[in-house]
Amino acid sequence: MDKKSRKQNIVLAAVDDYIKNAQPITSASINVHFKDLSSATLRNELNALESMGYFKQLHTSGGRIPTSLAYQEYVNSLLKSNKFNYKSIQSVLNQYDERSVSLISTLSSLAKRLSRATNCPTVLVQHGLKNLTIKNIQIVPLINKDALLLVETDAGVIDDSLSLDANIERQSCEEASLYLTQRFKNKTISYMLDNINDVCLNAGAQMIGFKQLITSVANALMQVSKTRCDVSNENPTKLFEGLNKYEMEDAKTVFEFLQDKDNITDLVKDEDDIRFTIGEDDSKLKGGMIMSAPIVINGVPIASLALVGPRRIDYSSVAAALKFMVNQIDNLKGDNNG
Repeated sequence: MDKKSRKQNIVLAAVDDYIKNAQPITSASINVHFKDLSSATLRNELNALESMGYFKQLHTSGGRIPTSLAYQEYVNSLLKSNKFNYKSIQSVLNQYDERSVSLISTLSSLAKRLSRATNCPTVLVQHGLKNLTIKNIQIVPLINKDALLLVETDAGVIDDSLSLDANIERQSCEEASLYLTQRFKNKTISYMLDNINDVCLNAGAQMIGFKQLITSVANALMQVSKTRCDVSNENPTKLFEGLNKYEMEDAKTVFEFLQDKDNITDLVKDEDDIRFTIGEDDSKLKGGMIMSAPIVINGVPIASLALVGPRRIDYSSVAAALKFMVNQIDNLKGDNNG
């Protein structure tokens, strides 16, 4: 192999070994992968890669460990090659049970199942619900004078509860549902929120409690349309298994990072495919990594799903689980009848 590809292959092999064994990287430890190269050549290559920022030594007399640059190279290669550990997909399937009719509940449930299957904290960042197209709006009065709001969209049903005045009757809810559906069918939630005041003015006082109903609906949709970050950590102790004393500190940093949702939303942006970020030594995610992917339904990006964990993790498994999950989510849109 040429020297450029040789260096890359050494990085990939060394990181893979370190993830599996947590042993320092030496010329002897990677010699099994490069039997055609002498020990002297491997030492020179490791020295060169260390000077390039791919490895670092914890002690002057000890072996090397990968840096964030090496992990980035490893994960980028993994994602490009699709060489995932598909055994982890079975773990996801084992957690993948009956879906809820509610879009938000379904996404939250899937994030929890992904955390359970991978033993990593997961993050669900909702950021695109306002771009969904409305198909039907139903205000369903309940026995206690509250109501259930059901907004059928092209990506599933958004549900929320509404508080109603005692004088609002079932017929008023039905009339308001019909009026709103006729007015905003095939429009986005964002368009509805931008034009809701004009609707109230044009409708006049044709039904009891109309303005109060419209205001309640608008407030509910405004809340679900805001950027929202939810963290699921189904197996918190699993994150510490198999870590050395240095990595234990890194794992603690990851938990601290998860307490600040602003940190998370800054890293989990809209993206086109799986995105990988590793925390530098001077960052809030020091010693950790975050792998995120977009949730797209019917061509509309509505959220991002992310896995958070320490640097040394089975990337083949977590990438496979994440990719499988987001690919399945497009099936949640249901049939033509919603």
